[in-house]
Amino acid sequence: MNISTPTRPNGRQKVVSDTSFLAVLLALLLSACTLLDPHNMIGRQVGEATSVPTQPVPDAGRKFLTAQERETAFDFVWDTINEHYHDAGFNGIDWNAVRTRYKPLAMAASNDEAFWELLDRMTGELHDAHTRVESPARVALRKRDESVTLGFSFIPLEGRLAVNGVHPESDAWWAGVRAGMTIVNIAGEPADVAYAKLMSETRYDSTERSRHFRALRRLMFGPADSPVAFTFERGDGSRFDATLKRRKLSTRPMANHRLLPSGFGYIRFTQWTSGMASRAADGLDELKDTPGLVIDLRGNPGGSVFAVNEILNRFFRNRTDLGHTTTRTGRPISMLFGAVEVIKLRSEVQGSKNAYTHPVVILVNAGSASGSELFAGAMQAVHRATIVGEPSCGCLLGYLGYTRVPGGAELAYSEVGFVLSNGQRIEGRGVIPDRIVPLAIADLVVNRDRALEAAEDILRHMPAPSSKN
Repeated sequence: MNISTPTRPNGRQKVVSDTSFLAVLLALLLSACTLLDPHNMIGRQVGEATSVPTQPVPDAGRKFLTAQERETAFDFVWDTINEHYHDAGFNGIDWNAVRTRYKPLAMAASNDEAFWELLDRMTGELHDAHTRVESPARVALRKRDESVTLGFSFIPLEGRLAVNGVHPESDAWWAGVRAGMTIVNIAGEPADVAYAKLMSETRYDSTERSRHFRALRRLMFGPADSPVAFTFERGDGSRFDATLKRRKLSTRPMANHRLLPSGFGYIRFTQWTSGMASRAADGLDELKDTPGLVIDLRGNPGGSVFAVNEILNRFFRNRTDLGHTTTRTGRPISMLFGAVEVIKLRSEVQGSKNAYTHPVVILVNAGSASGSELFAGAMQAVHRATIVGEPSCGCLLGYLGYTRVPGGAELAYSEVGFVLSNGQRIEGRGVIPDRIVPLAIADLVVNRDRALEAAEDILRHMPAPSSKN
């Protein structure tokens, strides 16, 4: 989860109007004083924890890294994590042994992209989805907000690889690929063999669920117009071949809300940004008189902790303790000699007199990560919401933005952990629904949403809202 300065919908840092504060920031930049800014927050590049870089586009004009430059970059990544990672025990990993194993591999990498890939794989040894290295080429694509992809997704389901989403502007859609179909072959190999190979080549992550999504991205993303051949099987058992090309597709975050025919409210948004939180808040205002509310966070990979807190506050009338954060030092994340606490150790909401107090059901699945897990987990821990669906990603740590690595890459590393008010941690485990509703291929074929059906059934049998909220 990104816990750096709040961002506007376009992803740029919010402009601070206070002239004196800007002067302080300028002074910090010039002095680089570790006492004033011990976490180097000002020098970070803001980016969502869920930013998904595409495969690199070769840059023939870029010079290759020298052996000395590789060593400098390697040491920078290892040392930064060694000194600042949120867990001094490195999640039980011998971080010194990791250095010994990976440094000769990185120095002998066949090219620069392979070098950066090895550094990223090294950070994967921490089993942490948020800690990662992005090569210069991937950084450039992320900053241009480009997504070059095959345009569909799949999940292991019932012993097969089942398509669970298709972008309407992708080659896949126009080739006739639809949710509920299964993949028979990938690039001439049986799908199960190709998938096993893909997983073996993918770095470790917070959970196997999150590792699947990282492996999926390795297959889906790549240079524009690059092809991959597939064989798909329809629900009736018939098959067809399709060679799909990667295209630039828009994946901008979206939010919508509506009154369901059942009379309950429904809100869905796909990323925790300031813009999406604002639109979700507008939806809450319009649905404030509904007797129950469904918040659909399926496939929402997270974003800004500030956006999460903004929406959490809309569900409590009184101050409510939601848990605490953990850091390497046991102290808050702060600036200006500790005068400004960016991340406090206690997690709480002050509450609002206009809070929505009717029953709430939150939908989650394996694609619900980071900020979505913080919101759902916090609401579940204080019994403010019922969680329905499938276990979430298990990817809940906080980072302060990207740090520039010598050589042009960027590093994100987790500096904050989250503990809910019931003492549970989401990282490595996930939010476990109160009612698990497993996905089925048959439901994908007919576009049936059993999780939403279950949510509405729960709301129908919910008691009246508690006055303490």
